[in-house]
Amino acid sequence: MRMLLTSEGVHNDLIRQHLVELLGKPIEESSIVAVIDAILPFGGDNTKTLADLQQLRSLGWQEFDLLSLFAGPQALVESRLRSADVISCYGGSNHWLAHAWTSTGLAPVLAELLDEKVYLGWSAGSMIFSRRQAQAVEAFSDLDEVAAFELDTVAPAVPLFDWFVICHRGASWQPQVTDEVIAGCAARFGEPVYFLDDDTALLVRDAGAEPEVVSSGVWRKFDGEGRVVAHSVL
Repeated sequence: MRMLLTSEGVHNDLIRQHLVELLGKPIEESSIVAVIDAILPFGGDNTKTLADLQQLRSLGWQEFDLLSLFAGPQALVESRLRSADVISCYGGSNHWLAHAWTSTGLAPVLAELLDEKVYLGWSAGSMIFSRRQAQAVEAFSDLDEVAAFELDTVAPAVPLFDWFVICHRGASWQPQVTDEVIAGCAARFGEPVYFLDDDTALLVRDAGAEPEVVSSGVWRKFDGEGRVVAHSVL
């Protein structure tokens, strides 16, 4: 398993170095498929989405594919996933993204490919593997989002671990999401929560082990009672 769960993609040289290490070859000799379903339900100005995808493309991939899981017959979408060295899932709604994997029947394919490919999560793309995805809806106040997308059930794309990831700590566009808020969410969730800023990622090689924190920024880990049990030293 070679998973890099990021807050804001390959945001600095440290995260890039770990991505190359996981690939085992240069980015220029590698292909990536970027799955964008998490952002597609949201209308309005998508300038940031385009800029983010361009930033990801600018890393210098040999081939850069852009994909929706609903883009065609399952076999066709599956073949595009299998052809890439890296499967990346972009940000937006983690609940909708998990639904996209499960409702298209591609979740078992993803589970298989997690043992073969590098997985690069970006925000929502990093948040679809907790076995407690359903409990996260209430714990993190996502009820309105789930209702808006008319999701009758909420489940992970692939159930790998009990802990959860929250991204964009300290981001200027969500000043209301503070350490105190996430501590309360973690207490409601009842399992560990990693709160990552955009210069931090989690490296997962074994779903049954603690992830490795890769960071040049500021992050917190809360336990299931909302207490800080690990943090950056910056």
